[in-house]
Amino acid sequence: MKKKSIFKASFEESLNLEDDGLVQYQNKDVFSRLEAYYKQGKPTMKLHFHSFLLTLVGPIFINFMILVASLSFHDSDPKDLTLPISKYSLLTADVYVVSFLIWISIILIGKCIKRAYLLPYRSHFHVLTYLIWLVLEFNLLAIDVSLPTLTNWFLVLIFVLLVLSGLLMLRLEISSLKNLMYGVNPVPILPNRLFKKLPTFGAGLLGFAVILNILLKRLPITFSTLVEGVGLLGMWIAFNLILLAFLIFMECPCYLQSYYKWKYPEEYRDWEGKSVEDWYGKKYLKKHKELLEAKNEKEINL
Repeated sequence: MKKKSIFKASFEESLNLEDDGLVQYQNKDVFSRLEAYYKQGKPTMKLHFHSFLLTLVGPIFINFMILVASLSFHDSDPKDLTLPISKYSLLTADVYVVSFLIWISIILIGKCIKRAYLLPYRSHFHVLTYLIWLVLEFNLLAIDVSLPTLTNWFLVLIFVLLVLSGLLMLRLEISSLKNLMYGVNPVPILPNRLFKKLPTFGAGLLGFAVILNILLKRLPITFSTLVEGVGLLGMWIAFNLILLAFLIFMECPCYLQSYYKWKYPEEYRDWEGKSVEDWYGKKYLKKHKELLEAKNEKEINL
């Protein structure tokens, strides 16, 4: 059988994505709730307020405080630090400003998406891009802490392993999606299940490590810098693996479904039983009156 792309499914084949458990969860608990923040293709005042508030808390406060923490570490006396830090800072004000401008640019580009049924995906995507930016800052700060104790080649090896792990997860997910949509290219059940459980196991392991770290600090036990560094390194790697697994196994299937909704808009509208106004939104229909004309012609023929 000729290999099929996950982007070339028919409408009927794309409906099989609904059988994915994570897609069902996202549609029920994420995107369906986001739909309530839009009325006829326009964001409500509540959404504007939440977006403004989250922007203040996230990019402007949390990410900025990570920058401040990085700068304060480099300005401190090395004797006052528990762990040594790199002489040169990777997380600088310029990096923060450029990252912020890129994030804002992505939001502005997203404004080009006007179809009402895609707006929840657009809002959620902006959250994902912020999460990636947040993790990037944590990675830069972690590299600053790791450089004095680890060689450059060892850090490169860590990132190579992370990239290979991400590619392996992506390959497993693509095979799983092909099997779901076309019934081809089945993957071994055990490895696929293990990787799909990685976010849960990883989050539990990371939480356990944080709790253990808090408890150990309260005990009258002194740990070497090496032990502390190894512990932080393990948490850093686990954090990145959790993010990769989350983006690949949970988000990729949902955005693949959004791609097919964009590709087969009328088929999905009929399948979900939505009116033209509810599906596209009045704002979008003002510039695409042919959709309303097609609707009227269809009603006349009926």
